[in-house]
Order: sequence, then structure tokens, then C-alpha cells
Amino acid sequence: MSSRIVTLTTDFGLGGPYVAAVKGILLGLAPEAALVDVCHSIAPQNVLEGAFVLAGIVDAFPAGTVHLVVVDPGVGTDRRLLVFKAADQWFVAPDNGVITGVSRSHQVQGVWEISNPNLARSEISPTFHGRDVMAPAAAHLRTGGDPAALGPAVDKFITLSNFEPNAVENGCIGEVIFRDTFGNLITNIKRERLAARPRNDWVVEIAGRRIEGITRTYGDRPTGSLVALLGSGGWVEVAVVNGDAGRLLSAGPGTTVWLRITS
Repeated sequence: MSSRIVTLTTDFGLGGPYVAAVKGILLGLAPEAALVDVCHSIAPQNVLEGAFVLAGIVDAFPAGTVHLVVVDPGVGTDRRLLVFKAADQWFVAPDNGVITGVSRSHQVQGVWEISNPNLARSEISPTFHGRDVMAPAAAHLRTGGDPAALGPAVDKFITLSNFEPNAVENGCIGEVIFRDTFGNLITNIKRERLAARPRNDWVVEIAGRRIEGITRTYGDRPTGSLVALLGSGGWVEVAVVNGDAGRLLSAGPGTTVWLRITS
């Protein structure tokens, strides 16, 4: 199945020319593309956050979608640029672990290195591969190009070890991997960790605070309550009802989270 959609996920922010420059290259090479901005506010160089965002969108897009992911702290170095196929969709991304969330939840159907200079721009800036190498590769895929034309198939790629919590007796130790616009703190603990026991049997500990039970939704507790719940993506998150958990706890990505069975 083909799709006109090309999504963009970057840490560029909305100021400056960077997002528009990438879009200009895409539209010049694939004028029929339907561009979708996923997120341009990934924290600068935060590969883990980029991996979380990708994991949260893959099931929302149709087969044939091309996802262009530019969270690339190693730009200009010898790190590889890759094309991944998973869920019958394409992902153009640096080989730095940003694909981890997708590869953990979906079988990877193929990986190719982007190395053919004939399918890149004639002048390549060492600080803007997103525009000069990755955008042309995404346009090539959008217009039905063979991924093998971009470069050779590879069988190994980098994944992030901290995308999964560590199992301990009676629970696990995870961390916050994303703070959303509402101040909710999304952890790397998936719903499957809760399957063995009822929700009220669990305790979440974060930033010196203890939260009893896993709440069904935000409105089940009074305004101002600190709660733990399963968010829409299936991750355990910590929130303040009608408030900002990140601000209340002075916490964000990297903060340790304990999930334990009530003792």
C-alpha cells in the first residue's frame, strides 16, 4: 500500500529556517507529499525522547508512510544514516537508537544504510544532514524508490538500553522518558508490567513521593491530586489532576521511578 504521507520529527524547534528548509527539499523532490509535523520540540539532542515520540505514533499511520526523524547529535561524524522498514512504514533516521521504541514493538522488516551520494544534494553541509541527505532519501521512498538504491542492507543497528525498566523483586525500576505539555511525566514502564496484579496493588515512588494504586483516569481523583495511571500510549505516567506534575516534583526525563507491589 502506498501513502502520500511524510512525517517530520525533529529537535529543531519552531524558530529559524531549519524545518522549512527540510520541507522545501521534500516538496521539491516529492511535490505530492502530504507533510505531517509530528513534533519539532524534542529536547535538543535527546534521542530517548525522540524514540518515545516515534513509538507513540507508529500505529496511527497507514502502511507506506515515510517518517523522517532528525534528532542527530552525531551529525557530520561517522555515525550512519539508515532507512528502517517496520509496520509496513519507512523510517529515515540516524543510527543512534531513536528507532528503539518502534523496533521493540514491531518487527523490523529491513534496514538499509544511506550511502549513495547520487541520491543526496550536490552540496552536503556537515551540520545539516537532515536537509541534504535524509530529506532526499525520504523523498526517494515517498516516490516509490527502492531502498536498496540508497545503499546496502545491514543487519545491525543501535538500540537504547534505558528504553526498558530494570526488573527487581516485587516490581521494577524505570525512569521518566518524556514530560508532556501538561507536565505529565511519562515513564518507560509499559502496561504489561501491571498485568500480574490488580491496579490497587501497586505503588509508584518518584522524587520522594509515594503514590498508592494506578488510577483509571485523571478525573477519578480531586483536583491537585498526585496520581499514577496508564496513559493513552500504554505507559505508566505520573500526573497532577488539573496541574503540572513535573513542576510539583521538580522532575523530568531521567528521574528514577519505582513500581512496587504494595507491602
